[in-house]
Amino acid sequence: MLLDIHTHTHPGSWDSFLSPDEMVDLAKQAGLDGIVIAEHDWAWDADAARDLAKRHDFMVIPAMEINTEDGHLLVYGMHKYAFGMHRSHELWGHVEELGGVMIAAHPYRRQHPWNWESDKEWTDAIDRAKLNPAYRFISAMEIGNGRGKVEENGFSARLAKLMGFRITAASDSHAKEDMGKCATYFERDIRNEDDLVAELKAGRFWPIDRTRGKILADPIYHDVPSDLHDRWAEMDEVHRQYLETNPLHRRD
Repeated sequence: MLLDIHTHTHPGSWDSFLSPDEMVDLAKQAGLDGIVIAEHDWAWDADAARDLAKRHDFMVIPAMEINTEDGHLLVYGMHKYAFGMHRSHELWGHVEELGGVMIAAHPYRRQHPWNWESDKEWTDAIDRAKLNPAYRFISAMEIGNGRGKVEENGFSARLAKLMGFRITAASDSHAKEDMGKCATYFERDIRNEDDLVAELKAGRFWPIDRTRGKILADPIYHDVPSDLHDRWAEMDEVHRQYLETNPLHRRD
């Protein structure tokens, strides 16, 4: 299945130019199997989300994108905003209590090197980014963001690879031209929010750059690789080793 797990609509997200109905129409035209609408610091009403999905006969799952001191975090399985969520550890307390899951959105922001040609700046930027305390609580990193430059997404991909995180891609749609650029492939069928949360926790997904190079330069992200299970196993081993050598980054 191909899902866009990070989109925004108006008025839930003040900076979006798309109504919910427009977003769904665009997603269907793009050939997606479903979308997640993750508004900024705002929760959809469950009945409104169900009505939207029913009206279009299309899967729509509500989520949230929370602005924290440690960057933007996509939250799945939680539909509330409470005081203190701008601190990632307090946000995680709410998400964990509800059985939800978190993904780091566009992790390149405020982290990438200013000089893309400098190896030293790349190394320094990666070393700084790895210290982000929010990464103790995430299950994946969004390495393909449809509104990011290929160099910016490349930074996110490199960071996730070094830390061994599972990886996603999403359009981060705010306007018509954003939709369909990238999505996340799920190995198993997703029928509802519970399925989505379960598969995000299980890690059975892969980022897809549908532009084939304008979002993610590496061709491995342009299709589902034939050795996907081996790649997942390699990520798990890298993450295990990373946590062994960086115990302060463990969730517990």
